This record gives sequence, C-alpha cells and structure tokens, in this order.
Amino acid sequence: MIHLEALRIVICDSNPAELERYAAICRAICKRQQVPALFSTFSSSQALLFEMMDPSFSSIVSILVLEPCNGSERIAEQVRGMGYDGVILYHSWATEKTYFYQAFDAGAYNYVEKSGLARFERVFEGALQAALQLERQYIAVSCAGEYRQFELRDIYYFETCANHMVCVWHTGGKFLFRSNLSELEARLKDRGFLRIHRSYLVALGAVRSVAIDQATLADGTPVPISRGNHAVLKDALDKWSRY
Repeated sequence: MIHLEALRIVICDSNPAELERYAAICRAICKRQQVPALFSTFSSSQALLFEMMDPSFSSIVSILVLEPCNGSERIAEQVRGMGYDGVILYHSWATEKTYFYQAFDAGAYNYVEKSGLARFERVFEGALQAALQLERQYIAVSCAGEYRQFELRDIYYFETCANHMVCVWHTGGKFLFRSNLSELEARLKDRGFLRIHRSYLVALGAVRSVAIDQATLADGTPVPISRGNHAVLKDALDKWSRY
C-alpha cells in the first residue's frame, strides 16, 4: 500500500456533537477539493495519545484537529514529543491566550475559535494543502500489517524482488513490501526518481557517478543501467541539479 492515496485526518473533541459536526465539515471539504481522506475521531485525548504511541498509526496521520480543553491542553506538545511532524490545527471555544501560546509553541498550523465556522473552513482548506505538500516529501508502505514511513530524501533506490515484492533501500537499511515498480514509478517520477532498469527505480539525488552501464549511489551501491537509459539518466540528473 502506497501512501498518498488518502490523507489520514484525525479529529479529537470531547463534545460528541461537535466532534461529528466538524468531522462532517472536514469530509465535505475533502470531497469538494477531491482529496481522498480517511477519518478517525476521538472523544478523549487519552484515547488519541494511546493510538499515537503506535507508529503504524501515527506515521500515517496527516492532519490533527484538536480541541485543547478538558484536560488535553498539552496534547500537541505530547504528540510532537512522540515524533509526530504533521499538521496540527487547534479549534476551541476558549479565547485565553495560554491556548494560543501552547498551540504555536508546538508548531500548530493555526488556531480557530469555534464561533468562526467560516474561518474554520478556510483554515482547514489551507491545512489540507499544507498536508498535501508534506505528503510529497514522504512515502509510507506496509507489509503484513507493519507500516513504515520514509522521507524521500533518505531513499537510495527501489528494487524488484521475488513474489511481487519490492525492496526500498534507504539510509537506515532496507524494507520489503508488496508493490511493483510501475506503480512506484508513476507516483514518484515527478519527485526525483527515475527507472533506469526494469528492476531498479533510483533517487536522482542519491546518484554520485554514472558509467555507460551502471550508476553508483551515495551508499556505494552500483545499480545497472539498461541499454538506452544512460542518456536519459544524464539528462534527468542535469535537470535535477538545477532545482
């Protein structure tokens, strides 16, 4: 499963009626913007924090919409401490400055008072676009229920393996998952990746040298280049270096 098919949006609010109301608003905006999204809702910060401790959940969360009252004032700070680096949006009836400070100290995208529904919609639309931009910097994959998220800049290359599996080689090692290079190529071709061989999709930023029949990557790995792809790779590297 390749991330980016749907954003994971999480909403936490202790008021059940408002929780469903804002979830419905966010769903409608995603539908209007034609952004596929999966929603999870929580009525308590404790339940949310419990789920966020699981990397297979937290690593694929794109937006957190939080109501910071009723004992969850420090929730943004806590999820940041767990390593969450996605978009956080506060919405609350509270107008005390302390909540504003707590939100922005934790790097929240914005703070919206619940009395301003129209503003919430505008801000959520902005948060949605911010999340989509962040998503372009990552890819998340899974195998047998184990999810991993990788920064694209940390990936060297993808390699086709047996039994319809692909191996992603990255700065921390490797990870096998079920996919195919054609799907990956379609999703990553405009994000700095090029298929130079039927079995290899490489990150242009990881290429250190190019010979006629192989490229050497930043980790020292030699990767074969199919006949005819040498010139294509050289041209792609030249264009990539201009960004």
